[in-house]
Amino acid sequence: MASRTSNLLGVGVVNGLEAEYQPRGPMVYVRDPADEGNAFVRVSMARWSRFLASIKAGVFTPQQEGDEVTITIGDLANAGIVKCSPYLVTTRHTWDTFVKAVKGGEFDPVDAVADTRSDE
Repeated sequence: MASRTSNLLGVGVVNGLEAEYQPRGPMVYVRDPADEGNAFVRVSMARWSRFLASIKAGVFTPQQEGDEVTITIGDLANAGIVKCSPYLVTTRHTWDTFVKAVKGGEFDPVDAVADTRSDE
């Protein structure tokens, strides 16, 4: 199982939103690649796993206003010396693409890191 984890370290997955596992922490950085400011949110591995599970179960509902979708998932906004926002703003299309990818299992490799890290 350790080799599976080491193969995923620092690997980003993009489909709608981008998620990249960072072993320092450990945490997942999530951002919208179309965001010119490259804003990101930091999410703990436990929160990331719960977030994906809630999307798959159809119970996560982001705040929506017109075409703007606000996703509040960052639980490490003030971790370390870099401050970042606990929420991410994206478009409805990007959110829909991300949800489809999550339900299709495309982000499972990042979630698998959370599972193996919690076993350590």
